[in-house]
Amino acid sequence: MLKRLGPFHIERELGSGSLGKVYLAQEGEAGHNVALKVFSSDIWSDQETIRSFLREAQAAFALRHRNIVEVLQDGFDEGKHYLLMELLPGGDLQERIDQKRLPEWRQSVRLVMQTCSALQFAHDNGVLHCDVKPANILLDADGQAILCGFGMAYVRDEPVERSPEYLAPEMVMREGVDGRADTFSAAAVLYELLTGINPFRNGNWSSVSRPDNVNAEIPVELSDLILRALSKQRDERPQAGIFARQLGEFLSEQSIEEMPAILEAAEPAGEEFSDEALPDVLVVEEAIDPVTAVLCTSPPEPEAKRALENLLNAAMASSLEWLADSVLAIYSRPLLAVEAANAAVKQFALDNLSACVVTGVFKLDRIWAETRPELGGLACRNMDRLYSMLVACPVGKLRTDFETARFAPDSLHFAPVEGELDLVELQDEAAPEPEPPPVAPPSLEERLGASGVRKRPTEFPEHVPSALRGQSRTMEIVKPKKPSSFNWNNLISLFLLIGFGIAGYYVWPMLQSGEVMLNGGPAKAELMLSIDNKPSEPYKAGTPVSLRVGEHTLKVSAKGFQPFQTKVTVKAKDKRKIPFKLVKPPKGKPK
Repeated sequence: MLKRLGPFHIERELGSGSLGKVYLAQEGEAGHNVALKVFSSDIWSDQETIRSFLREAQAAFALRHRNIVEVLQDGFDEGKHYLLMELLPGGDLQERIDQKRLPEWRQSVRLVMQTCSALQFAHDNGVLHCDVKPANILLDADGQAILCGFGMAYVRDEPVERSPEYLAPEMVMREGVDGRADTFSAAAVLYELLTGINPFRNGNWSSVSRPDNVNAEIPVELSDLILRALSKQRDERPQAGIFARQLGEFLSEQSIEEMPAILEAAEPAGEEFSDEALPDVLVVEEAIDPVTAVLCTSPPEPEAKRALENLLNAAMASSLEWLADSVLAIYSRPLLAVEAANAAVKQFALDNLSACVVTGVFKLDRIWAETRPELGGLACRNMDRLYSMLVACPVGKLRTDFETARFAPDSLHFAPVEGELDLVELQDEAAPEPEPPPVAPPSLEERLGASGVRKRPTEFPEHVPSALRGQSRTMEIVKPKKPSSFNWNNLISLFLLIGFGIAGYYVWPMLQSGEVMLNGGPAKAELMLSIDNKPSEPYKAGTPVSLRVGEHTLKVSAKGFQPFQTKVTVKAKDKRKIPFKLVKPPKGKPK
């Protein structure tokens, strides 16, 4: 077993998952307890593969939600990659199932509602979970569901085993997967929490028993919601956020319907009803509405502190608390908070002040209050996130989350923060571009030239009326266009073009010349060739002669021989051979 990894001292193993093991660790000798998730080298022996996985899954590990476990940092030591996460003391739901300590059915519904809320937040940020199961649903000190195990969507072909009894059919069949696959898994977890039985333990999706048939305490309407979320057809399932809303509406309706019966059963006969007689089922925590919190760095001078406090209060802050190195102001409206933070950054920029704004639920958590006293009287998960944002915020800057930035006035321009998934930063106003200096009009000499006399134009367009000629300018008269109509000229031109093309296809070969080759003797005689009674030219027997198409007269002669004359008709691209023989004249006749 590991004893130490990086700066962390490992005490014991908390559990194992698909990607590795989780250990309870301490930073230093007297540091706070944390959870270390160490990736197993037995599964991924290639370190470069793990690095690639961590790069791809960075968006998943950067999610910040009250029902998502917070990954604080990643590290590498002694050949092992690990993730540093917050430690949750309540264990996970798989331990409850193994120990037969299932929560009451209403509490089970609330836990799955919180899980689906976290899933919808992840889906909205482009992250799928792909491994929702009881072992990945942790419980904090208040019994709230905290979802962990993100990153399985980025596992491709590695030999990593998922839990098939919680997987949607399309994941098993390796078909297209979207957020509704996580809804299926969450509904399977809820089914098991309500009945103690996993409906797909044997990998059979053909038939599922109704939860109310297995557990008579389960209302019929709740069974219908679960079975709809467990549909084999992906399009019949709701999104995770819609499933959470349906479960919440069902719990609200149940509370309203059961209230009269509970009150009647709780009131003793003949006695006045008192609040103390109410059973525990009616104890409901006070609802806390989301607010917007502004955290500013505290200026060192007392006068500057008072001025900053007056500025935040003037923006209608509902509460204000001075911390060790910062000041926290709570607002009921995000617009007021953003405007107050922007005014504070601008007014106190010379005092190295920065500000961060977050919208969410700020409820005091005793664990955070004990371990993080610098967070003040509203120490909780969101307050820790806000404080971490302020520590990383550059001096003189204003940062906020996407949810709050939506309410900012249009005059403020935010841009995403590099390396952060859901943070934006207020951009400085661009300095106005200086206006170009006025250009002096050209002087008279520049306009008239060196001669001082302006030349008038001698030519005018034909469309310029004669009344305008002789002046120093021309005017172009634009004639109005007639409404577009069918143009016969274009059609005629098209037919002419086609006709010329056809004619050229057949006529052009007829215009090509032909060749004639005269073969004969005598071999040693110097031959002369005359074509169409033209002057004779020297000719070598067997040499081709190019002739145009038509009839031609050829005459071959040689000194001391009688001439040879013939007529030939030449066709296009014709190649003809004409034999001839020159003979000497009879004796007694002149040569």
